Amino acid sequence: MIRRYLEHFDFVLLSLVLIIGFLGILTIYSVTSDDPPPADYQKQIAWTILGILCLFGSLAIDYRLLKKVAPVLYLVVIAFLVFLLLHGRTELGVRRWILIPFIQFRLQPSEFAKPAIVLMLARWMERWRGNPPSLRQLLMPAGIMIIPLIMILKQPDLGTSLILPPVFLAMVFVSGFRVRTMIIIVLCLTLPLAFVAPHVIKPYQMKRITSFLDPEADPLGSGYQLIQSKIAFGSGGLTGKGFKQGPQSHLDFLPVQDTDFIFAVWGEERGFIGAVLLLSLFIFLTFRCLTIARKANDLFGTYVCVGLTSILFCQIFINTGMVIGLMPITGLPLPLMSYGGSACLTNFVSLAFILNIGMRSFSVYQS
Repeated sequence: MIRRYLEHFDFVLLSLVLIIGFLGILTIYSVTSDDPPPADYQKQIAWTILGILCLFGSLAIDYRLLKKVAPVLYLVVIAFLVFLLLHGRTELGVRRWILIPFIQFRLQPSEFAKPAIVLMLARWMERWRGNPPSLRQLLMPAGIMIIPLIMILKQPDLGTSLILPPVFLAMVFVSGFRVRTMIIIVLCLTLPLAFVAPHVIKPYQMKRITSFLDPEADPLGSGYQLIQSKIAFGSGGLTGKGFKQGPQSHLDFLPVQDTDFIFAVWGEERGFIGAVLLLSLFIFLTFRCLTIARKANDLFGTYVCVGLTSILFCQIFINTGMVIGLMPITGLPLPLMSYGGSACLTNFVSLAFILNIGMRSFSVYQS
């Protein structure tokens, strides 16, 4: 049995995860190595090691057990989100973290909510047995997604809120839902949101969304981050300025260098060639995950792979897009690259689920 697991284990995907994670630590080291200990790169090394341990530990558990515990995980996440809104820690005008005493860890529930929502959606959508759902059948899974989305938006965490609807639509699309009907639904939802958004989204968030169209209109305010990011990324040229040689990042012109704008640091130091290589790794990783989704021997596994892969893809697309000015600044980290304990653990556990599904793709499905 162990031999069969190893035969179906995707060592290429695991290698991609480890390589991108190492590049992330290297980039974080570049911009935080001069900080007093414990610097962010030291913390990221610890979180990465813990993430790898969680990854291999998760492989020992049959992923089908996740279908049974999905409702519990979903309710726990909802409870954390409610607690966060009532008693969470507020920093810079947002309430996204719960401080865990003794270990001084800032837990970000919205990060853990993403895989929990996918598991719950996959558990529900499996009931359709591969048949295209009706509009009425979509109401319950839509509610599963919307309830935490509203609570995440209240924090406010616009970035996570933006990726949940596309993830939901990707999973619905895999179920065989008609594309024409999906387009009608998206249009019907988008038009009301255009009127509701100004009353829900904070003024500074609206400025971030609109500033990417004309950042020069407020160069010292809402447009500052985007302007500095584009300067940093563009100054890297073809081959980059070299490791720890980027003036934009090391002279602190570029904000949040090791989190939201780590791709700008990478582009400044590694240049256009380095940026293309990193994006190629991400694209290859995405295709490996989708290959596992296609080979999964049950619908639950397929839905989980598609949902978790969609989360990774949306974050990569939005983060890299905002760095070069093609997307509004939303505060989403770059998976496996950006600093952050909650995001790091979530990424490794999510990829562990995908590897787990691929490793067990040979076995006969039992409902």
